[in-house]
Amino acid sequence: MFLGACASTPQPPNDAIRQAEDAINRAEEARVADYASVNLRSAREKLVQARDLSQAAVSNKDEKAALKARRLAEQSRSDAELATIKAQEARAKSVNDEIQRNIDALDSALQRTGG
Repeated sequence: MFLGACASTPQPPNDAIRQAEDAINRAEEARVADYASVNLRSAREKLVQARDLSQAAVSNKDEKAALKARRLAEQSRSDAELATIKAQEARAKSVNDEIQRNIDALDSALQRTGG
């Protein structure tokens, strides 16, 4: 009987939630809010929902809620990773634009000096 009770208790999506938290922390450390705040906000919202559902799943022994919580945590992690990638892309574009401006300035200087 004890084994049957254990089998029916849904497993909380702790690993998925922890991975989402880690991805959000990395995104925040990378200061992505300047470039991808919508994605970061979505990641945070989904993480809150995942935590709430996870607690409800354990309290109510609801396997469907546990699965939904895991899915939301995975989506949260994906949103945070997307925010990080978008921020990296924006920073790279900014650096590339600055390099191009420097090249253009050098080309102009060379044309003026006849070089």
